Amino acid sequence: METTPARLSRFFILLGAGLWLGGFIMLGFGVAPVNFGIAEQWQLTGENPAMPAQEIHYRTIGGELTGTSILRLNMMESLSLLLIVIGLVIAWNTQTGTVRNRIFRTVLAAIIALSFYYYAVHVGGRLTELRSTIPIDFSVTDDALKSVYHLEFDRLHKTYTRVASVAMLSIFLLFSLTVFDNLPGDKKDDDIPS
Repeated sequence: METTPARLSRFFILLGAGLWLGGFIMLGFGVAPVNFGIAEQWQLTGENPAMPAQEIHYRTIGGELTGTSILRLNMMESLSLLLIVIGLVIAWNTQTGTVRNRIFRTVLAAIIALSFYYYAVHVGGRLTELRSTIPIDFSVTDDALKSVYHLEFDRLHKTYTRVASVAMLSIFLLFSLTVFDNLPGDKKDDDIPS
């Protein structure tokens, strides 16, 4: 029978990983495509109050809406990471699950944390800076005609997507290893000789 600390550990890890995965799925399925799709369908234009000289295209508006949503997602991701860490601390302190499983989950949590820092803080910070301080014409699609800042934005956007995908795969694995934390053939801490 599972102990209260084991249930608490599992709850925190599954809650953190589930929120994070759900947030990313919602961003990729329900936020970004909707923002860009409606902006394109309505051919939205206007003026950026912070940068009146910026050329406004539906992609500019869709990107601004999605970028703002990503900043909110980053706050939720920070909370999710905290929940995962709390769950792992409980697991290690109470020796919940198998040693091998705790090690794997801890390594995955480290990969997730490093990936999150890189894509959200390092890459995401620069993307936000470019989007909010430099008037980029997002209607230009030919790389030969793009400004150096537009090319940097595109490169960073691809990096963000790749690193976030690594984090999502790691979160999915962490979630799975938490659900199945008593793998057959693994030894419990009590079974390992001192």
